[in-house]
Amino acid sequence: MPFLRFSRDKRGYEHFYLVQPTSARRGKERQRILYWFRTPPNVKVGREPFAEHVRRALEAQYPNVRFDWETLVATPIPPPEVGHWRERRRVERAARQAADTEPAAPEAEAEGSAEEPTLAANAPATREPAPAGGSAIPASFAPSVSETPESTPQARPIPEPLRRRGRRRRGRRKHRPGSEAAPPVDKPEGK
Repeated sequence: MPFLRFSRDKRGYEHFYLVQPTSARRGKERQRILYWFRTPPNVKVGREPFAEHVRRALEAQYPNVRFDWETLVATPIPPPEVGHWRERRRVERAARQAADTEPAAPEAEAEGSAEEPTLAANAPATREPAPAGGSAIPASFAPSVSETPESTPQARPIPEPLRRRGRRRRGRRKHRPGSEAAPPVDKPEGK
């Protein structure tokens, strides 16, 4: 005896399947789809999934199958789920943010507490006065004898930003104003 299976896809289209259970080899039960009807959601006009002409065609195509049309038509169809997708996404986003900040906080506390004594021990107590004729370099940038390379990272000077070269497109310009390019050579006239 066939039964009705109903499903709704993510866009809301409603699918009606008329399915007949059959026994296959080795005692496995399989299902065979006899009829499939698809309709857009909330349609008020058009035909029903099991209109009279569809019933007659199915009975003619499958003469050895007995259909109980009253039961099939009276099968309750579940209402569409009202998706509160905005609220669900808001909750998921808040959970992700909480998960991101939660592990970072204990690690930061553990790292901060471990680094504070080493930084305090390696920091110079006083600033050295600048030499009279030279440039004024703070004591924190001057290398000290007591520091070891393993305990503190070496400070490297930051180079001045390099001038970016323009991108060449198609042909080159022969002479730019202000550049030291050779002046164009005059060609003799008439030859």
